[in-house]
Amino acid sequence: MSSREEDTKIPVGTVLVGKYRVAHEVGRGGMAAVYEAEQLSLGTKVALKVLAADLTTSNIVIERFFREARAAASVKSPHIVEVYDSGRLDDGRPFIVMELLHGESLYDRMARVRLLDPADMVTIMTQCAKGLMKAHAAGVVHRDLKPENIFSMKGDDGEETTKILDFGLAKFYAPVNPEEKAKRLTREGAVFGTPAYMSPEQVKGQDGVDHRSDLWAVGCMAFECLIGRPVWNMEQGVAMIFAAIAAAPVPVPSKIRRDLPPSFDEWFKKCLARNPDERFQTAKEMSDALNQVWGRVPSGDYVSQPSIKSEGKLELVFDDPASEGRIHVPDDKKSEPQRARSMPPLAKPRITTLPPPRAPHIIRYVGSSLAALVGVGGALGVWFQFLKPQVFVPTVKSQMALVQTPETTSERTVSNDALPKWAEPIAEGQALFTSGDIAGAQAKFKTAIDQGAQFAGKAIVEQTKLAAAGTGPCKMVAFSRPRLGLPGGALRPSVQPTPKGAVVTWTDDHEQPGKDHAYSVLIDSSGRTLTPVRDLTPEAGLVSKATIVGTDDRVALLFWDSKGREAGVRVRWLDAEGRIAGPSNLVAGARAGTFWPSIARGPQGYFIVWQDDRDKDNDDLFIRRLGKDLETIGPETRLTDYVPTKGHPVNVRLASAAVAANAVFVTYRLERDKEKQIVRMRIPLQGELVPGLEDKDSGKKDREVGDVKAVTEDNASGDAPSVACGAEGCFIAWHGEEGGAFAAMLDPTQGKVVWRKKFSEKGKRPSVAVNDAGQVAVAFFDAGRVKLASVSRDGVGTQSVFARAMGDHPRPHLAGGSEKGDWYVAWEDSEPAAGTNVTKEVYAARIRCH
Repeated sequence: MSSREEDTKIPVGTVLVGKYRVAHEVGRGGMAAVYEAEQLSLGTKVALKVLAADLTTSNIVIERFFREARAAASVKSPHIVEVYDSGRLDDGRPFIVMELLHGESLYDRMARVRLLDPADMVTIMTQCAKGLMKAHAAGVVHRDLKPENIFSMKGDDGEETTKILDFGLAKFYAPVNPEEKAKRLTREGAVFGTPAYMSPEQVKGQDGVDHRSDLWAVGCMAFECLIGRPVWNMEQGVAMIFAAIAAAPVPVPSKIRRDLPPSFDEWFKKCLARNPDERFQTAKEMSDALNQVWGRVPSGDYVSQPSIKSEGKLELVFDDPASEGRIHVPDDKKSEPQRARSMPPLAKPRITTLPPPRAPHIIRYVGSSLAALVGVGGALGVWFQFLKPQVFVPTVKSQMALVQTPETTSERTVSNDALPKWAEPIAEGQALFTSGDIAGAQAKFKTAIDQGAQFAGKAIVEQTKLAAAGTGPCKMVAFSRPRLGLPGGALRPSVQPTPKGAVVTWTDDHEQPGKDHAYSVLIDSSGRTLTPVRDLTPEAGLVSKATIVGTDDRVALLFWDSKGREAGVRVRWLDAEGRIAGPSNLVAGARAGTFWPSIARGPQGYFIVWQDDRDKDNDDLFIRRLGKDLETIGPETRLTDYVPTKGHPVNVRLASAAVAANAVFVTYRLERDKEKQIVRMRIPLQGELVPGLEDKDSGKKDREVGDVKAVTEDNASGDAPSVACGAEGCFIAWHGEEGGAFAAMLDPTQGKVVWRKKFSEKGKRPSVAVNDAGQVAVAFFDAGRVKLASVSRDGVGTQSVFARAMGDHPRPHLAGGSEKGDWYVAWEDSEPAAGTNVTKEVYAARIRCH
């Protein structure tokens, strides 16, 4: 203890303000000390919290200290610590008098046992939610819920009670006293709370922080109780935590702890929806859903878990403390439910963890199953007719986690007549390859060659042989050549997993020579084609590039029509099977031109970035924001205005964008004189985009929006940058003009380069992406091979070879899967054709990394 703390420590036996005799000091923190004291007039023990002396000069701190007393005192709940009194000591220090609690905080409990039983977690979070219901109804938002502020104690009856502490950061949304206006002490843009449990709106310092931020924190605490660690990586500093909260994928609990049900994943996902409108809207709704996950009746304190008894007749029995009795529902539907008032009400329902089910004897299994069918059918009829319960059916998103075997083939919606004869052995071989039967797969592929597959079959044989012999921690588990039987070649594929499978897109001119359109098919978890080839851009004249990004159940297609009557950069929705699901919206460059657009998904929608030569002297960079339904928000915004030097234009090329830490990161190649630098631009988001530049300026000085810095070292030229932001930061990869593949890590809060390195001497055209686990990976070409490697703050990991790519091609398209180490890659390769011809063909694969 410092000398200053020793000087301000209150001696044992001191009587404060004539009412409270100090017994001893309970604890001390940076803001206050807590003492056990006796209330003299009543002889009861209380907790007395006294503000630290060196903080009494701050009116803001004092007001927040008293706010704790006002907030807690305004809410009457057995699950919120009770406040009896507040005031100032003789030396001017503020104090609060509260009920004295004996027990332990949730933080101490997790430190002691690490993993809580689900039953204990549900009990604690349910009682916490009950306290929040009262607080929110009184217009009070806590804003600093964390395990240290959740306290459990046992009463004389042995029942555990959970209480919420420390309302020092609480925000009033309605005056506690109708005649008193609520004060707002928080500035707009100020950030308050504990990083691990803060909602995205708190991280951004938004003024609209409301009660749903508390629900986010409850979800974080529930996760930590069951998983044994916070949701976000706490070892990477506050800036990186904020970046993860703003943009990193939310973890899936059952992927970390396998005994957790998928319905808990859905509950947790909803708690941590970045859009508050997509979260649970009330503490009761959240609590009811959590109880349903473990089979508890949603109404919590009001109705206990029902049971079914069969002793000569069928009864549905449950306890109703509100009516002080037990209800019996007879199996005769004409009879009214009867209340047995002689039976005492049960205590509040408790949840217990059930042991794993035993393997039943076959005879007992059959007999009990028949009895259960009859009994449950009758009970459910009574249950629904008389009690009309709420039914909660969790929605579980399919993540293609199960690898299909040859015996469980997917339903194909394309007729066999639309496919060549050799498509069937190809599909059989793909299923065998995924199941691990490489020899059987090769035999099927060779059968396809015998049936006329020729060059396609030979290419598949070579690709899968190379994949089977590939090195490194990442292995191909599914292979696809989606254009079965189509003439000519194809360019620039992209891939996106969906709940239905994976959508693969590309451009080709097989319908109208010289007029490339974007097409798609849906493939299953073995790479087999499930749907007909679909034209995604029937209105386009010449699609030069198309790419897709995914949401929960649909896909956004971004394409660039360079010659059509409605030329420009366009977006449209596709459904989970890759079919057109909406009109194409013009979002940029309403004319013929060269744009090379990029799309980035943010918490509230999307951002489109593109190069544009509208000034006819050089290409500059532009951005536009889109809403969640791909509608345009605001005008096109100019980001750069570069002035030609020595009569030579200065051009922006091949932009790539990502969103992290409340900012948009844009990387691009800046061509000035003979230099081709890789540059990164950081554009802050303050609810919306910062103002852009005015139209082209006639001045002599370069103009740029946001913070712009070179990523490449002096005199080093680069090309085709790609950027992605994950749980550990933002990462850029690019192709060196003089050879080699490079990568760099950026601090997302400041945009500074943390490290850069050349990770492959012969690598080229790298592409980075992030998966749902927050991992980042890079896919690239290297000496005729397609490779994949993880990227983290520790650098670029071990490289894995999984496919072939001969010749020079655009960078592969990389998309993250739903699980840790799960990736999808689409790429071009040169494939022999009739005679001496060579065409470009597109392929896709699913990769698993360990």
